[in-house]
Amino acid sequence: MLQINVHPGPYTPGSSVSGTVSLEGDGLRALKVQTIKITFSGRIKSKITEPNRDRTHHRARITLFQYEHVLFTGPYSLNPSHQWPFVFRFPECCQPTGLSQFKNSSKSFNEDNHQLLPGSFGHSTANFLKADVEASVRYALEAALVAPAGSRGNIERTRLLTLIHQRHELHPDPRLSFRSRDCDAQSLYLLPEYQNRTPTFKEKFKAGIGWAKSPEARYILKALLPTVAVIGRPMPLFLGVTYDADRSTTESAPPVLLRNVKIQLVARTTVRCASASMWSSNDVHDSDYNTYTLGEKDFNDQPIELTDRFNVAELMNLTMGERQVSLVPSFKTFNIIRTYTLRMHVTTECGRKKSHPVFATSELVIMARDYCPPPVFPFAVQAVGAEADITVVPPSYEAVVNK
Repeated sequence: MLQINVHPGPYTPGSSVSGTVSLEGDGLRALKVQTIKITFSGRIKSKITEPNRDRTHHRARITLFQYEHVLFTGPYSLNPSHQWPFVFRFPECCQPTGLSQFKNSSKSFNEDNHQLLPGSFGHSTANFLKADVEASVRYALEAALVAPAGSRGNIERTRLLTLIHQRHELHPDPRLSFRSRDCDAQSLYLLPEYQNRTPTFKEKFKAGIGWAKSPEARYILKALLPTVAVIGRPMPLFLGVTYDADRSTTESAPPVLLRNVKIQLVARTTVRCASASMWSSNDVHDSDYNTYTLGEKDFNDQPIELTDRFNVAELMNLTMGERQVSLVPSFKTFNIIRTYTLRMHVTTECGRKKSHPVFATSELVIMARDYCPPPVFPFAVQAVGAEADITVVPPSYEAVVNK
């Protein structure tokens, strides 16, 4: 039995990977061995399967780096058990091969041959009405026992390793994105005389046919959404209301109550592949979406009256990515792009009339939990030191928001 004995990680770029390859058996017979070797590699794969009758597959495969060590050279008959140690090191940057399979250059993807290594990643979907999209960033150790010519008994083993993203910005950009929605409520309950009683059927009928027009309150909901978030850190999120007196017919600003808030994260995975058609002069691109609910809170039992600015994230104790185990930071590489959009679904009530606006960012950049200084160029191999600060808290997002 051929085994790879190594810690699965997580690792960071520049860190060493050490372990042993062991050969174990029942002790009854010797194994004929020509070569035992181990390969350490990083690969990116993308695949698009079209929803046609033939299920056409478009693929791309890029090797980010590949190192090989020969641990034993024969031919020889080995009696179990034996062990061979090995040591590799994750490079800081890519050393790619396989880029010639693409027929077009793309500004959307990162085509820098010396870009930093992307973290481990996996995405797969099965759709019936649209193309299936698959994408992966995989790092692995592969051990192989090669038997002499004319002998049987080749053995291969693989162990996957996890490489995590690190952010190189000590203090991420705290800017917030402003969004607003106009809302209106036309109701008899906006009148002072109906604050503590329900209108009669006759009163409702008159209001309904226009004999006694109901007052109208117009208000503007304003949201401040983050443009950058760090995994494991609190996320700033504000909601406020402004009464529009010029377009309202009520004598004063009525209360606007917050009934429900739901925060969603929409992940977009975009891939490109070499076309399966030899006649095509273009690469094939496609995208897939996943939606995660970061948090939801219902206030129907105790509705909250909105003010000019209300800290939604603090009330919901909202932290980016704590519940989403598969959440990875935003990244862009040769044939995979991972981006995010943040959505805030709100239910408000004014004069017993509800509104359901949705606020969304154009893009939310998600950064890794751990901080590491950027590598020094030229591309010297450097391990992440113990002095790297991984507990830095970003500056207050609220500090850049004008009241």
